[in-house]
Amino acid sequence: MKDPSIGVFICHCGDNISGTVNIEELKARVSAEGVRCVEDFPYLCSVAGQSLIKDRIKELGLDRVVVAACSPNVHEGTFKECVTDADLNPNFVDIANIREQCSWVSGDDPTGRAADIVRSSIFAMRQAKPLKEYHVDVEKSAMVIGGGIAGITAALSLAKHGIKVYLVEKNSSIGGNMVKIGKVFSPERLTEECAMCSLAPLMGEVSRNKNIEVLTLSKAVNIAGHAGDFRVTIEQGPVYVDPEICTSCGKCSRVCCVSVPDEWNAGLSKRTAIYRPFPQAVPTAYTIDDEACKKCGKCVKECGAGAIDLSREPVKRLLRVGAIVVATGHNELDPSEKYELGYKKYEGVITQMELARLLAVNGPTLGKLMLPVSEKVPQRIVMVQCVGSRDEKPGSLPYCSKICCMTALKHANFISDHFPGTEVYICYTDIRAPGTFENYYREVQKKGVKFVRGRVGEVIETPEKTLLVRVEDTLGNGPLEIEADMVVLSCALEPSEGTIETARALNIGLTQELFIKEKHPKLEPVSTTSRGVFVCGTAQGAKDVTDSIIQAKAAASMAAELVNGGTISIEPKFAVIDPEKCSGCGKCIELCPYNAPYKNGTIKIDPLSCIGLGGCISRCPEHAISMPSNSDEEIYARIDALLAGGPKILAFLDEMIAYVAADNIGTNRVPYPSSVRIIRLPSVMRLETKHLLYAFERGALGIFLGDGTVNASSGAIRANVAKRVNEHKEKAAALGIDPDRIFYYEAYLPHFRGMAKRMERFAHMLELKNINGTIQAGSQAVQNEAIPR
Repeated sequence: MKDPSIGVFICHCGDNISGTVNIEELKARVSAEGVRCVEDFPYLCSVAGQSLIKDRIKELGLDRVVVAACSPNVHEGTFKECVTDADLNPNFVDIANIREQCSWVSGDDPTGRAADIVRSSIFAMRQAKPLKEYHVDVEKSAMVIGGGIAGITAALSLAKHGIKVYLVEKNSSIGGNMVKIGKVFSPERLTEECAMCSLAPLMGEVSRNKNIEVLTLSKAVNIAGHAGDFRVTIEQGPVYVDPEICTSCGKCSRVCCVSVPDEWNAGLSKRTAIYRPFPQAVPTAYTIDDEACKKCGKCVKECGAGAIDLSREPVKRLLRVGAIVVATGHNELDPSEKYELGYKKYEGVITQMELARLLAVNGPTLGKLMLPVSEKVPQRIVMVQCVGSRDEKPGSLPYCSKICCMTALKHANFISDHFPGTEVYICYTDIRAPGTFENYYREVQKKGVKFVRGRVGEVIETPEKTLLVRVEDTLGNGPLEIEADMVVLSCALEPSEGTIETARALNIGLTQELFIKEKHPKLEPVSTTSRGVFVCGTAQGAKDVTDSIIQAKAAASMAAELVNGGTISIEPKFAVIDPEKCSGCGKCIELCPYNAPYKNGTIKIDPLSCIGLGGCISRCPEHAISMPSNSDEEIYARIDALLAGGPKILAFLDEMIAYVAADNIGTNRVPYPSSVRIIRLPSVMRLETKHLLYAFERGALGIFLGDGTVNASSGAIRANVAKRVNEHKEKAAALGIDPDRIFYYEAYLPHFRGMAKRMERFAHMLELKNINGTIQAGSQAVQNEAIPR
């Protein structure tokens, strides 16, 4: 096959490059590589520079282009557009970085280093294949799982974009935890407002919106497909009461003989087995508690509308959607195992959620501050903060739950205003009232609420049936005993069962605490580890109503951006499977943390989910997976090019972090060894041992592996990278190659100086070991081992 016709264009970049690199000498060296033409220009990124490239492509019939200039992170897109305008495939241009990684790095023979870098691009372009953008048709619909304030907000936002929304809720009504909290705090007005007054209109809007289909008593049990075209199996019911027929007359509930704790009132009151969760419930129909119902049939006989059928079974439904938003909420930690605090042992020990129901006008005591069983009116209340939060003990969570301090302040303020004469103590670790909430905190202090800094050791009951709270005041007053009529525990927020179940059904990552894990906590805070699946609200972690709404709108915006385009265009930087080689073993499915491989008859890779790290390639037992945008042939070609001039240290750097850090080294004029030559990769996970052995065979002094993708990805990626590096070292050692010649560095963008120092130390270590004198022996050992090409 005839070699492609390659044109090389060298940029002076003013004197940024030409001030260090001898351009004429570089042109002479490059010309010797058998290219069609070599041109230089003051600024290739200018209109005139791009015109020069286009003209030469057409005049000389160039098949490939190498631009020797600044970093590809600066102008790669510019030159891809340039060659595309000249009818050349955008994969047929390569940027040789002779500014940041050559002329701006002091060292011996910068022109020689530039020649190596340009040669690397020339050799790689000879192996390049044409690639096309991938286009995926998108279903213009979305699913929101969870009907709390976050899910409601996301569903309404998507519906207003003209997107069909399936709102899936496991309970019989939407509303979530916000239905129960009674009041929300207003830091601007320094008071509290009715939560239901804000939530109910939104619930009504959901029920009236023609673009939203509410599926209550439902959960997602399975998912197939990929971003843009998910196929989600929903299990619903059994729905014993038909919401389309039920008139909400309530006769069925009045004849029901079953009495069970009412979860809407935090178990502080009772309800029947057939009930309406709360007056503003959506849907408005009654529902039957399947676990409590005795199937006696009294409600069926009483229902004049014929809405009840106790023989109904759960049904499954397959829905196709383009995007999914997870908003499955949280639970309040059950403090029963905190035996020292007396919960469920003494009537007067309750949680903040239970206090919220007691203070609510529609709660079990109709808003009166008293215990619902004994009807005792408390004169002194002690609130205990950080119950199960900021605690390393078993059964506790190590993080701050964010809202507990503000919840305690809200209830303390409300009690001070509405029940004058009631003493309130708050025993705290640290009061956390960020931003304008600090004003609210000061207002509560002014009203006489007493604050004691210290953890509560235990709560006991005195012979007089009052409660005694033992706490050590860490601000100097020492051990205290506070008598109280009521103790309120501010409990941690923990993931709901629905969050964990949904994550498993959708195959998305969880944090150590079992909240939904974001793809990147800073740059992609609403994206999950599966492309097209987004998260918001307390499913992602502890947060208040305001933050939940903000995040829900962000998640809806991302989902709308995905499904509203009709099609998705993505660069061809993803792995592909050869169906003729694939045995369908599913090893790639098990290994990929981004769920890119999936089985639909045969195993395929979702281009939208694949981020191109390449870790699956070496793990495939049939060698059926490849990376067209970063092929074996290109990697081997770059190795050949960089080692053609003699032994070097090859630095394989991931393109997102480590390669950019190397650019920053040059930008800040930080030196590193002249013997280092850099090869840009999607990730060091793309490298197989055969590539490293090939480099040693060609005379590499050492191999420096720099990767920062572990810092922007899941813990599974970090473990996989470390495991892969160890495998490389073990296989090298088995062939008589010193494993110390392979060095791994976990790169961080701000620590570019640290990477330069690691390169220096690595080069120094190789010098001390006199690696140069043992290359031949190592190379011979490699040559005796078959290296697949």
